[in-house]
Amino acid sequence: MRKKKKTGNSGHSFSTLARSISLLRSEVKLGHQELRTELNDLRDEMRTGFDQIYRHIDGFIKLHETLDIEMKVLTAQMKRLEERVEKLEAS
Repeated sequence: MRKKKKTGNSGHSFSTLARSISLLRSEVKLGHQELRTELNDLRDEMRTGFDQIYRHIDGFIKLHETLDIEMKVLTAQMKRLEERVEKLEAS
């Protein structure tokens, strides 16, 4: 039986494989950086959205507190008026 001679292509295929791996690493690194950028952008958008929601909630709470105070003032005024009417009716 005859043995096959090595053609010397193993060095060539190794360098091709090494280049392919290097390109793949570069693409993965680039993809990772793009993903990180997208995630940071998404975080910023979410923060902005949550800030807007919190501002609306704070505004609603402030409005509720203001209305509660006004209701207490009106209730006190109504009580005083009712007492005066009762005094007028009694005399």
